[in-house]
Amino acid sequence: MTNKSRRKQVLMGTLLLTVSSFIAKLLSAVYRIPFQNMVGNIGFYVYQQVYPIYGIGMTFALTGLPVFISKLVVDTKNPSDQVAVVYRIQTILILISAIIFGVLQFGASFIAFQMADPRLAPVIKSVSWMFLWVPFLATWRGYFQGQMNMRPTAYSQVVEQVVRVSFILLVAGWSVKSVVDPYRMGRLAMFSAPIAGLCALLVVLWHVKQVGLPHSSHRKVYRHLLIETLTVGGTLCLVSAVMLLLQLVDSFSIVSGLREYGYQLVAAQNIKGIYDRSQTLVQLGMVIGTASVTAVLPSLSVAYAHQQALTFEHIAKTNVRTNLALSLAMSIGLFTLMPEINRVLFATAQLNGTIGVYCLSIIFATVLLTNSTILQSRNQYLPTMIAIICGFVTKIGINKFLVIIFGIIGASIATMISLIVMIVVIRLLSHHQLAKMISLKQIIKLAGVLSVMAVIVRSVAILLQSFQLIKSDRIESLIVLVVCIPVGIIIFLGGCRLLQVFSLREWLAIPMVSKFMKFKGMK
Repeated sequence: MTNKSRRKQVLMGTLLLTVSSFIAKLLSAVYRIPFQNMVGNIGFYVYQQVYPIYGIGMTFALTGLPVFISKLVVDTKNPSDQVAVVYRIQTILILISAIIFGVLQFGASFIAFQMADPRLAPVIKSVSWMFLWVPFLATWRGYFQGQMNMRPTAYSQVVEQVVRVSFILLVAGWSVKSVVDPYRMGRLAMFSAPIAGLCALLVVLWHVKQVGLPHSSHRKVYRHLLIETLTVGGTLCLVSAVMLLLQLVDSFSIVSGLREYGYQLVAAQNIKGIYDRSQTLVQLGMVIGTASVTAVLPSLSVAYAHQQALTFEHIAKTNVRTNLALSLAMSIGLFTLMPEINRVLFATAQLNGTIGVYCLSIIFATVLLTNSTILQSRNQYLPTMIAIICGFVTKIGINKFLVIIFGIIGASIATMISLIVMIVVIRLLSHHQLAKMISLKQIIKLAGVLSVMAVIVRSVAILLQSFQLIKSDRIESLIVLVVCIPVGIIIFLGGCRLLQVFSLREWLAIPMVSKFMKFKGMK
């Protein structure tokens, strides 16, 4: 295969993986809106308490470990040795997954007790079965990605999400119709995870059968594979699961914290269910940023490998600055229109301030993700791991304390502080690699544009609501969003163009803008 054809294969594979990842993440975020509307706050609370366990497991199987394994496959030239590497990692992961499965199965009652809700034990047991598929999903996805064949990963992740989402919504519909206990509904909904994982595995194994593998050399390649799996593979998993880790801390500390704040158990569960709406909005807000980072990583890695320092710097700066700008716009937009967004999506406008503050974490999570991507392309993993561990420990240390003092908004504040700690640590440990990525002048201009955008958008929303033309609050809020979102986008893009916030290279990196610029003859 020539370099040109190989480059084309890599680009096409990256595009396929980016598109499938975008679809899967969009499905994973969007389904929770009708789900919450069907099962209510308590039902949503039951599901979301255990969801981080599922999310972390699937992140390991879909992104973190396959990326790590694909690197090992690429670095191993002999095809027979590549298969040997896959089987050795598979053995390691089977052992780790078996331990996790055992802890979740036999320790479910203890875990549920620590979550301040013993009735969650069957829900935890339901999700544990998915960990039996993780070793096989992760290794074969990684093997095919190392062969530059992205189809098994792309197709399997879309199949996994479609099956899981369909199963969950069917369970929700049945539970509403049959007036089922929320905990029984949660147990059945979480059983969608192993079912969907099995369907994804069948897709991957079908590709294994179609391609046909070389015989394993059975050589003991990579003697220190366990250490490398835990360090490099572990770091990649932590980056992908950073928000899920913070949500896991919430599952263990919010309800008990609210009880100490003064709420009864049912009231605390209801509040946690409302608070969990914010995680759906953050996941939606990060879809574009995550897809952008996934798409740019191969280009950064190639530039670094070929010692193209100027190209690497241009790609890194462009990615950091555009993702920061878009995350700022997304967060401020969500914060400004939170009452209307909350009401349209979830029927009630409760805890707007708490959810709005939590949505600001999109900014910090995006910065962390882009910084870790730059370091990952340089094969530097330790600073990211240390940073995430520091932030995670911070969240554990302050979350319940802030909830007891400030109520549920304390959990949102704790998430923000934890992400800021991660960013500070990663920049301190990698100052030279991450220097000059963000322009202070650009930040000041963005702050001005976004301030104007927020004031005008909120003013338009208030003006529209003052007419009181429609009796339904939900429909009125929908009309406000239909008008205000385009207004906000126009003000943001127009203000950025007027103040010359972005260079031409940065404009072209923003989704859909390049096509618009070609259409208007601006290039």
